Amino acid sequence: MQAYFGIFRPEKEAGWEGWYNVTFPDVPGAITAGHDLSEALSMAVEALSMILGGGRKGRDYTDPSTYEAIQAKAAPDDLVFPVIPDERIIIANSPKKRVSVMLPGSQLSLIASITKDIEGLDRSKFISKAVDFYVAEKYPEAVALPEASEAAEP
Repeated sequence: MQAYFGIFRPEKEAGWEGWYNVTFPDVPGAITAGHDLSEALSMAVEALSMILGGGRKGRDYTDPSTYEAIQAKAAPDDLVFPVIPDERIIIANSPKKRVSVMLPGSQLSLIASITKDIEGLDRSKFISKAVDFYVAEKYPEAVALPEASEAAEP
């Protein structure tokens, strides 16, 4: 996974001392902040990964610019750090595809009864998690990353 260089700009406004605003010139829309440098870096990984996962209207982003190119865009007080996207977050935020699946009515009823009282879990997410679990259990060599559906959970 390639690193993108983020510009970490220290906040100078009264009451916001210690905060950093983070932007990625190569990835418009990946903007975040943190109350200190550590949190700003953590938030930068998440913001960058989510934007890269969703793409830009279905298009991929270009390769990252060099450190020198990003440093040239930064202000004198700014810090420039490489940020490596989290592949699990990218996968969890990738566009979903609609498919038609035939299930026995009894299985569909069972899934509905399990998911009806669980906030944030619908039939599609249930089936996706079931597939992740089955593949990890039966074909562990095919699983290169932790289950993508877990990456989106807190």
